[in-house]
Parts: sequence; structure tokens; C-alpha cells
Amino acid sequence: MGSLFRTGERVLPGSTYRAVAIVTITIIAVALSYGAISAVSGFAWWQTLLLAMFALGGAAEFTFVGVIAAGGAPILAVLAGLLVNSRNFAFGIAVGPFFPQDWRALIASHWINDESTAISRTGRNDRARWHAFLLMGAAIALMWPSGAMVGQWLGNVIDADLLGLDAAFPIILFCLIRGDLKNRATLSLTVAGILIAVALTPLLPLGLGAVTSLSVFVLVAAGWAVRWLLGRRRGGLPGSRRGGLLGRRRGGAADEGRNPADDEWAGTAIEAPTGDEEGRA
Repeated sequence: MGSLFRTGERVLPGSTYRAVAIVTITIIAVALSYGAISAVSGFAWWQTLLLAMFALGGAAEFTFVGVIAAGGAPILAVLAGLLVNSRNFAFGIAVGPFFPQDWRALIASHWINDESTAISRTGRNDRARWHAFLLMGAAIALMWPSGAMVGQWLGNVIDADLLGLDAAFPIILFCLIRGDLKNRATLSLTVAGILIAVALTPLLPLGLGAVTSLSVFVLVAAGWAVRWLLGRRRGGLPGSRRGGLLGRRRGGAADEGRNPADDEWAGTAIEAPTGDEEGRA
């Protein structure tokens, strides 16, 4: 059984390690901010730690703490955090193709987030993507709770709003995905998601504006549905051509003039002539 954290044999290039190191430094800085906000809001150190370990979503923790600090009910804070973390559904679709289909996926699924998904995109193949994901996920799982604890202990020393550490995440993530934006379809959907989020952020509660960008997947699903319906209307049901070829083969006289390539495409074999047939020829 292979090790969950095995990344030997130079699977990853040096640039991936540098990217992970830069993102990890940013994660520590934002974790300090989260810990300080949590302490000022009246959370005990063990509450801050458990939330950082089990939510492990960054924005979800900030949303939860913000709702409680504003006097909201705990159930509303939980629902808001779950809604913010619903973006992980899209991340799961992105990393699913290279995830192993065994027990390792159960552990690594907890590490699915913005940073690990973005870093995995830098891999050249599925194996490299999996190892890049593991490296970034393990760094987050270790450094996010640790940074939150340091921020909790520093308490009022850190002015999180003044530092503006939250701005570092979008900048780094943009740098990681800028290569994907060369695709016109990806760029169009990204711009559409940004416009939707910016337009709705002033109208929605804290942290929920960015989640609305996921609504672009509705456009993608609609496009796929239209394309599928048009394909059915133009080409008929899948396999209808094959059925027609087989029917003509059984029809005898209708076989004359058929293209042998059609038989190969349809999965039928042209029988070799027997000895008697060769003699008659």
C-alpha cells in the first residue's frame, strides 16, 4: 500500500514547491488575522482551533465568526459557513479526475479548497496533480490551525482590518490560474462570475457574494443541454446508423455498392471467400 504523502522520484518541479511555499506564507498571515478576530469576538482558544481544523475553509471561518460577533444566532452562523464552503463542490469536480479511488480519497477530500485546487492545476499529468494537491493540502492542514492559534494568543496586538491580509489570497490565486485564462471559454465564464459576485456582494450578507459566482455553472449546464438536444435532432439516436448498416447487410440485394469502411465502423466483419468461391471467381 502506497504512502499517502509519498512525493519522491521528482514528480513535482521546483516551481511547484516555490508556489506552495509562497501560498503557505500567505495562509499563515491570514490565519493570524482569523485568530485575532476570533479572540476579539470572544471565542475561546479551543473553539478557534476546532473551527480551523474541521472547517478548514478560510472564508467559512471568517463568516462564522463575523455572524456571531454581529449578534447572529449560532445556527445562522453555521448555515452561512456551509453556504460559503459550498464552493468546494466545484473544486471537487475539478480534482475528481485525478483522485485515487481508494481510502486516500476519503482523507484528502477534507483538504479540497481554493489553494490546493489551484496548485494541482500546475501538474503536467494526473500523478503530478495528485502530488501537488497533497503537498498544498498538507501545508494548509498544518499551518492554518497553527497560525490561528498564534493569532488567538496575540489577541488585540494584531489589527486585522488595518493589515488587509485578506487581499493576498485573491492575488495569489489569480497568479496560479492565469494560464487557464488563455482559454476563451474559461475566461468568459470567469469574467461572468466576477461580474455576478461584484454586483450581488453589496446586497448579500458577509461572505455570500463570492458564492454567487458559482451560478455561471447554470450557464454551462444550459449550454451542454442545448448542444445535446441539437445533436440528437441532427443525428438521431446514438447507434441508429449502426442499426441501419446491419439491416442493409441482412437485406441481401441492398448490400450492393456498400462501402467496406462502413462495415468496419459498424463493428461487422467481411467474411473471407471460401475455396469454392475462389475457384468460381
